[in-house]
Amino acid sequence: MKVLAANKYYFVKGGAERYFFELNRILEARGHEVVPFAMEHEWNEPSDYASHFASFEAFDETDGLAARARAAARILYSREARRRIERLVDETRPDVAHLHNIAHQLSPSILWGLRSKGVPVVQTLHDFKLVCPNYSMFVDGETCERCGTWRYYNAVLHKCMRGSVTSSALVALEAYVHKLLGSYAKNVDVFVAPSRQLRDRMVAHGVDSGKIVHLPYSIAIDEYTPTYGANGYGVYVGRLSTGKGLETLVRALSKAREVRLKIVGSGPLEESLKASTAELPNVEFEGYREGEELRSLVSGALFVAVPSECFENSPLTVYEAFAQGKPVVGARQGGIPELVSEGESGLIFETGNADDLADKMVEMWEGPDRAVEMGRAARVRVETEFGPDVHYERVMEIYERATA
Repeated sequence: MKVLAANKYYFVKGGAERYFFELNRILEARGHEVVPFAMEHEWNEPSDYASHFASFEAFDETDGLAARARAAARILYSREARRRIERLVDETRPDVAHLHNIAHQLSPSILWGLRSKGVPVVQTLHDFKLVCPNYSMFVDGETCERCGTWRYYNAVLHKCMRGSVTSSALVALEAYVHKLLGSYAKNVDVFVAPSRQLRDRMVAHGVDSGKIVHLPYSIAIDEYTPTYGANGYGVYVGRLSTGKGLETLVRALSKAREVRLKIVGSGPLEESLKASTAELPNVEFEGYREGEELRSLVSGALFVAVPSECFENSPLTVYEAFAQGKPVVGARQGGIPELVSEGESGLIFETGNADDLADKMVEMWEGPDRAVEMGRAARVRVETEFGPDVHYERVMEIYERATA
């Protein structure tokens, strides 16, 4: 089978891209041909099809009224991206297209291009963009479902996009345009939701329940060596930004001072978090790490903390912790409790409750043998449920459904 795989970025920018490349590797390892389509970018991975990619557009750096107008028009409907993907289809003749994140840089225009060429379309939903103009269903420090179906004007009222009325108005208009055109409803044959909570919210806000299936992510488990011992600390890994529950984590650590925790990552909250933990000897900041450095830090941890307060979809941090044999202390939020089985592969605390989080971290800290047992169970789960072979079988079932 030949699969056209589309994502706005062709380099690892976040969890969506990590899965995008992993799925492509899974398919290619089993004899399928993958034809990528993305946006031009200096950080892109090499590709024989790069000449077909849509031109680069840095919306955040666009200056001048005329340039901004062109950028806005591209967000709504990129004629260039549609032309280029149509030429790519003519040249390669794919059996199915598997789309990931396409909004703004590629735009839903490519859906119409694929439909015009008769290519069946599958789209994995990595966020809430179909029903939420700012992607996240999170604004002003709390979860939000005000927009729902046809109520996208709330994005403007609450300045949901970058705190800007102009940016919020543009994404609200984008949502209205593609809802009216039916860009997704008419052109995507199967939507894939990596978590049940995302699927449920999509359906609640108007996505056809008959067209959306649940399929968790996959991870290259052979690239992770489980380590069941610990070096006397827990770890948080992720962006230091609003919605990740970091303020709750810090409050919990001030209550559970016997628990030592390393914070790995960077982001806009870094300086304020360092200031608020200046008097806490049990908190260490490791900065941004990747590759073997990151894996080494996780391998030495007793547990991984995932205290998110936004609607996390299906965080790869949990998959990666499990692959390294580490239990998770996670919030009862979004897709986290779907992955973390209470008392088996980790512990769940009430979202935003610092006392409960402190108790759960102390429980891990004072019961290291039990934490090791949960880490072993976590590794078994990731092998049996999220490994490449199981994932491949499910993906092929979805492709068969889309092409039927």
